[in-house]
Amino acid sequence: MGKRMPYFQWTEAMSVGVESLDTDHKCLVRIINLLDGINRNDDAKRTVQTVLDTLRLYGRFHFRREERVMEAVRFPGAAFHRAEHQGFARYIETLRARYGEQGDPKMARELLDYLTGWLRHHILIQDFAYKPYVADRDLADEMAREAAPVMPNFLELAG
Repeated sequence: MGKRMPYFQWTEAMSVGVESLDTDHKCLVRIINLLDGINRNDDAKRTVQTVLDTLRLYGRFHFRREERVMEAVRFPGAAFHRAEHQGFARYIETLRARYGEQGDPKMARELLDYLTGWLRHHILIQDFAYKPYVADRDLADEMAREAAPVMPNFLELAG
């Protein structure tokens, strides 16, 4: 049997034009996809904990990087965008409190659907709003690299 396609795929159509931000988005997609295909309660509990903990950490890392880029290019919607990030971070904390000690395949699937919808909307609507402002790709890439420390390669860790 061949390898199954991931539930949520990053495509070039989702590119914001800044390599490090696109790489972050790819990592977030891979992290969320860990929830796909869970069919045992033990797997669900462990995987949901891992996904929520990883999103908490990697989300902060990515949001800091993205906000630095938006400030550098003087994106006028940066405050609203930052508020979206803060709202998502608070929601992840709520989910961690609610699901941190439990898990079942149905709940993992609902979480997968929610996170996929949120990230797809955030990239294609919210992030695309700043895309015209990062026309100077070199400046945006430089700001993105300077904004956050080097993190582990979550693309490799996530599968």
